[in-house]
Amino acid sequence: MAIELRPAQAADVPELGRICYEAFKALCDRHGFPTDFATVEFGQQVTGMLVAQEDVYSIGAFEGGAAKGSNHIEMWDEVAGVGPISVDVATQGAGIGRMLMENGIAEAARHGHDMVRLCQDAFNMQSLALYASLGFEVKEPLANVVLSNANAVDPAFRPAVPDDLPAMDELCRSLYRVRRKGEIKALMQLGFPGFVIERSGSIVGYMVGTAIGHGVAESNADMLALLNGLGATVPDAQAFVPMRNGELYKAVLAAGHRNRKVMNLMAYGPYEEPQAPYCPSVLF
Repeated sequence: MAIELRPAQAADVPELGRICYEAFKALCDRHGFPTDFATVEFGQQVTGMLVAQEDVYSIGAFEGGAAKGSNHIEMWDEVAGVGPISVDVATQGAGIGRMLMENGIAEAARHGHDMVRLCQDAFNMQSLALYASLGFEVKEPLANVVLSNANAVDPAFRPAVPDDLPAMDELCRSLYRVRRKGEIKALMQLGFPGFVIERSGSIVGYMVGTAIGHGVAESNADMLALLNGLGATVPDAQAFVPMRNGELYKAVLAAGHRNRKVMNLMAYGPYEEPQAPYCPSVLF
């Protein structure tokens, strides 16, 4: 029976969330890594949150009405972010993942996004090959770290408030080289924590947590202060640290933050490397 792709709806969430949980668990169990989706309910929660977002394109794959997989393309700003993408364990290897990715890239282009990015588990050789064959290139190896809660909080570290958004957006544009204002606003409205480092009345760094968020700072010291503060403030917080920034990565390890796995930041289309310390989200 042929595979049908159509926009995911609220009624599809229980099955698509289950598939997401089972697909990630099977992959991680096979390679000996902890899964990103600890329970079926968490997979359903994440899937439902994305399906409900106006600026997220959620596509489902169905065979004879039965769910077989899904993909989500976040289009809050100028760069489209991919994920999570998952295919039913029993149906993997039949080309459904490629169909979902091709559909997502085409939809992003239809909305004017020529930049599409994602973060990929480095141990997953199948997805690495798939994304490369679709035109994605590896731009940065990332250490996914679990943040320690034992570090002192810098006095300049504080929760972000809505009035901080223009300064956060300007910092992102000038240092990260792209705008993520719509994403920051959407995540904070959804209840994800946001924090800034403010020195002498100026915001010199920010972090929107946790794994779905990102951060940028003017210096490695300020980025470390953000990570230490996030770990001390948000239970079980994680972050993605670019490993080519050796100074920051070594400081992160020295502060007691613990490696969880390695991921690849991959980009499709134009890419301008950030000009300052940054921590991408699980999207890019």
